[in-house]
Amino acid sequence: MPDWSDFDRYVQDALPTWHCPGVAVAVLRGDDVAYRAAHGLRDVENDLPLTPETRFAMASVTKSFTAMSVALLVDAGELAWDRPVREVVPELILHDAAATDRLTPRDMLSHRTGLPRHDLSAWRLDLPRAEFVKRLRHLPLSAGFREKFQYNNLMYYVVAHVVERVTGQRWEDFVRQRIFEPLGMTASNFEPAPPRDDQVNALGYRVDRDDDGRARGLIPMPFGAHTELSPGSAGALFSTLDDQVRWLGLHANGGRWGDVRLLAPETCAQMHLPITVVPAGGPKAALMGNELFAYGMGWFVEPYRGHTVVQHGGNVEGHSLLIGFVPRERTGVVVLANGAGMPLRDALFYAALDRALDLPPRDWNARCHGLYDEAFRGMARGKTTATGERVPDAPPSRPLDAYAGTYATDGYPDIEVGREGDDLRARLVGSLGWSPLRHLHYDVFEWALTDFDERMVVRFQTDERGEIGSLAAPIEPEVADAVFRRRPLELPDDVLAALPGTYDTPIEGLSVAVTVTAGKVYATQTGGPTN
Repeated sequence: MPDWSDFDRYVQDALPTWHCPGVAVAVLRGDDVAYRAAHGLRDVENDLPLTPETRFAMASVTKSFTAMSVALLVDAGELAWDRPVREVVPELILHDAAATDRLTPRDMLSHRTGLPRHDLSAWRLDLPRAEFVKRLRHLPLSAGFREKFQYNNLMYYVVAHVVERVTGQRWEDFVRQRIFEPLGMTASNFEPAPPRDDQVNALGYRVDRDDDGRARGLIPMPFGAHTELSPGSAGALFSTLDDQVRWLGLHANGGRWGDVRLLAPETCAQMHLPITVVPAGGPKAALMGNELFAYGMGWFVEPYRGHTVVQHGGNVEGHSLLIGFVPRERTGVVVLANGAGMPLRDALFYAALDRALDLPPRDWNARCHGLYDEAFRGMARGKTTATGERVPDAPPSRPLDAYAGTYATDGYPDIEVGREGDDLRARLVGSLGWSPLRHLHYDVFEWALTDFDERMVVRFQTDERGEIGSLAAPIEPEVADAVFRRRPLELPDDVLAALPGTYDTPIEGLSVAVTVTAGKVYATQTGGPTN
């Protein structure tokens, strides 16, 4: 039997090396919990401890629940993995006709539609899923249908709408009734507010780093708006260590947990089969020492030291999670950390998995530091790239007020630009809050997306009249820059209602008649043309 006597010490030693406030870990063997513990703090400011009952924002771990909602309908004969989705949602149209005709739930859940992320088309947007489906036709693809793996949250939003169309009920209600309640997952839901008053959330944090990537403290990351659309069925789950043990046990045991069988073993196994090859290389390949990774439906699939591991992680608002299991061994691990982008989750996941499988131990914490410490330095240097490319003494071509306005393009929320003191700021209307738009040179500005701790270079462009008429932004890096065209100034209804009338001018006998038709203002001079 694996020995867990020293694992508490391993976790406690690793935790401060990442400046992570807290972490909760559980290990499952068959129907038994072999290890279960929480370390550190859920609330740094108030020195409140983390417990196994503390709720975490589970981010993309949500995707396994979205896949399961489809699996339950497949098991009941109400949906099929490989039938075109247009049979259920005919208004679902992609930018490519062939993809539209052939798109199936399996394609949507395995990230092989040809659509890149386009995350900012939906991020925190309070828009019905049915309305978002109609916007998809405007989003360009960056690859052929079923050509390659491209991680995509949007398809998971749409899958929830497919479930709603089949069942006639909200996706969240379907998951609660068909998954949470049968499994006894009493602390899980899809919003920051807990199901019960006695349940608490872990607060999220990110490590503040200097320009060399060195940690210099923690920055709180409050939860943003959790709309039905986004993060929704791609990332809105809140859950606990104990609830995730039940969830992992269901998958590790082929669709059964305890006396509850949720679906047939063969249907459950479909989600765990490799479907789309994940491109080799990157940090994961360097860490694991292999080049073979794949994605199933709501789960990554990878070889690991003679075993197959089915796993999924998540990152959102100061939380990093990783859950996974080895089907043949009915063994699983849950790691929940309340620190953003935290490689500690990977270190503890594989260290726990080694012990659970009785494999020769590896110092995964040291391995992760060897890889990610340099990555943190690289990311810190990357944030200064735009500054280094500035053309010195190249002022904007116009006064800052000339750039203010609302800019629009199909498929995305509007970008609003406004003046704030001696600077500009911008926001994605109904999605991202205001953040700085800092001048670089000429008509080029750097947009600091504070919600993501990232920066984006945007270019303002003039129209045929020589006025600022649009802005171009790499809003989705896998396709050409999106061009947002400036909207004409729109006056409020009460202002429009007050405008009609006849106005005298300083010139004797000359007046101006103002009328409003269909929201447009017209002025007519006495004896002159309409302007």
